[in-house]
Amino acid sequence: MVFDESRGYTTPISILGQEDFEVILNLALDEDAPKGDVTSESIFPLNHKSKAILKARESGVLCGIGVIAALSRKFPNQIRFHIHLEDGAELKPGTIIADLEGNTQILFRIERILLNLLQYLSGIASATSLLVHRYPNLKILDTRKTLPAYRKLAKYAVHTGGAWNHRIHLSDMAMIKDNHIEAIGSITKAVQSIRQAHPALKIEIEIDRLDQLQEAIANSPDVILLDNFTLEDTAKAVSLIRSSSDPKSILIEASGNITPDKLNALSEIGGIGVSMGYLTHTTRFLDIGLDMVY
Repeated sequence: MVFDESRGYTTPISILGQEDFEVILNLALDEDAPKGDVTSESIFPLNHKSKAILKARESGVLCGIGVIAALSRKFPNQIRFHIHLEDGAELKPGTIIADLEGNTQILFRIERILLNLLQYLSGIASATSLLVHRYPNLKILDTRKTLPAYRKLAKYAVHTGGAWNHRIHLSDMAMIKDNHIEAIGSITKAVQSIRQAHPALKIEIEIDRLDQLQEAIANSPDVILLDNFTLEDTAKAVSLIRSSSDPKSILIEASGNITPDKLNALSEIGGIGVSMGYLTHTTRFLDIGLDMVY
């Protein structure tokens, strides 16, 4: 597999539409106010109007700004907004992201949902961007370790942060893991079965021992994943793969127990991918606030 500008093993999530927020917004609105917002609806009359300013409270990378338009569609003619920045923009404390104006009850109704999504996606994009800039010799990759209904959003945030999307789901690329190999009997049998059923799909082979490497190389996969390899074994495997094939024909990926020290060492090897579940399952929210103006 040749690295290119798309930054994806398959088709990357490089753009979101308002419809991509639909499922998560429906769930969020239903769970957050099943019988309305008893506080705001008691305090403010239906015709009360307010303004709100969305601003960053710490430095980072903006992601998920489309949620404002998606939320406004849920409440037709109730909210007006002006967006100052697009996804991928650099944020600093005090940076104004957007202005909102409209029905006060609705502004309070959407506040936490808007912030939850924007903070989460911006947190992923920000953490990803830091790694991408710190380790330019590596291809930082995400994983499928995402919550239900958040897969496309989370992978979009990773891509916005400058990293690569691994396969998006189980259908768009084959990944042969240790349990597959054990069940069918060999790497070769697993590859043959997949190529017979899906000849056009890319194939990744995961190995966790050096003695599996030659069989993996012989089957000419698109990617070989070195799972939980020591640094010494990683260096040996990379050298063997690069000497056994066109260096651009097989992408090398490392995963498992990826620490800062290991990233430094992998960066010295250079030109390989590193997949990190941390990007989407451990990243903290970026601090963004919505300040009401009356």
